[in-house]
Amino acid sequence: MAENRLQKQNKPAPAAGVRNGRRPKLRDTRGTDKIEIDYFRFYESLYRKEVTDYQSARAARYDPFNPLTFPLQQLYKDAMLDNHAQGAIENRILRVTNKECVIKSPEGDIDRVRSRFVQKKWFRHLIRKAMESKFYGYSMLFINSFEHGNIREIIDIPRENVIPERGMLLKNAMHPTGEHILFREFPNFLIYIQLMPDAIGILERIAPLTIYKRHSWASWDEFEQFYGVPIRIARTMINTKKHKDELQKWLEMMGSGAYGIFDKQTDIEIKENSKTDAYNVFLQKINIINKEISKGTNGQTMTMDDGSSQSQANVHLLIYEEITKADIMDVQDWASDQFFPVMRSFGYDIPEGYYLELQEPVSIKPEDKIKIDEALMRGGFKPKRQYIEEFYGTPLEEEKEEPKPEPEPEEGSGDEEPAKNDEEELSFFV
Repeated sequence: MAENRLQKQNKPAPAAGVRNGRRPKLRDTRGTDKIEIDYFRFYESLYRKEVTDYQSARAARYDPFNPLTFPLQQLYKDAMLDNHAQGAIENRILRVTNKECVIKSPEGDIDRVRSRFVQKKWFRHLIRKAMESKFYGYSMLFINSFEHGNIREIIDIPRENVIPERGMLLKNAMHPTGEHILFREFPNFLIYIQLMPDAIGILERIAPLTIYKRHSWASWDEFEQFYGVPIRIARTMINTKKHKDELQKWLEMMGSGAYGIFDKQTDIEIKENSKTDAYNVFLQKINIINKEISKGTNGQTMTMDDGSSQSQANVHLLIYEEITKADIMDVQDWASDQFFPVMRSFGYDIPEGYYLELQEPVSIKPEDKIKIDEALMRGGFKPKRQYIEEFYGTPLEEEKEEPKPEPEPEEGSGDEEPAKNDEEELSFFV
């Protein structure tokens, strides 16, 4: 009996205003002196990643018995420090997040009132995280603040703490067997997003390219130090420590280039490869890696890199458009099938069968809109007062009903009064 009573006390209580949902015991500790997000301890690793780190991270991630996501996700963050990779991925994400979100009925009609539910900052952030899941493998969000029919705030959950295959949210990302939450028990609060068939992500094949590119930059920098800045060589016949120390100070004060102190009999010779331009080796490698990154993220190269002709650029743009269409359909399907039920549990009035659509934002200039409205009015249509005030921003006064004029009697009917001249009308006031 005591054990049953203890289990009931520890069981999370249903959240107010949420149907069929429990809220996990998470706290928002942002703004404190702890490097902690809600329930988790989270440590950033900032050391430089190498190919051996990539191989070990993949081995830990693909472990069939005890998979660990922390090393690979840290490697992905390191890869995103590459400007070309970050720009290519951000470009693909923005092509989806910059669309206008609308809710449509089963008949395909836009519901402007319900569309306001998804035209919020938090929902755009949700779409961004859905797109990021294609590159990182998955995303997770926590609905932190809400009221009935209104989600106010969502918080990102570190991907390092999530083990998708086991449905676990770890307290310590480095200890997969330690304290954890089974996030599938809280589907209305812990929003798990995975748009790709697996939870690995496109960055798995992009990350090693950024490592090779970094090596080329380092080699080019070393080449610059040897051949870009002249080396200063001091030869001396005095072999005392005091003399060499003074000579070293002089060389240090002369600039930041390399220098050396040798005996007069010492012969130093630095040879450059005369067959090819050595710097061109590093440059070509970096350019090829950039093209491979573009192909891996956008399916083509000429929307980011230099091209040779307009016709080829158009072909590459068509390929990019097809990828964007696929991204949009994936986000629409996930939101309509998996997230709209969550919104209904929080009190949003979204009937069954309604779905999300991402469309190009329509921008009409006021002068063009006036011409359209004039044509409608000439056709017998009268715009509503609310429409004019919302679109043009002009408040209107209430219309006063004017008395209808009495119908004039027809000529020759015998009911009309005899016409009076001006003098007879004025004589009434005399």
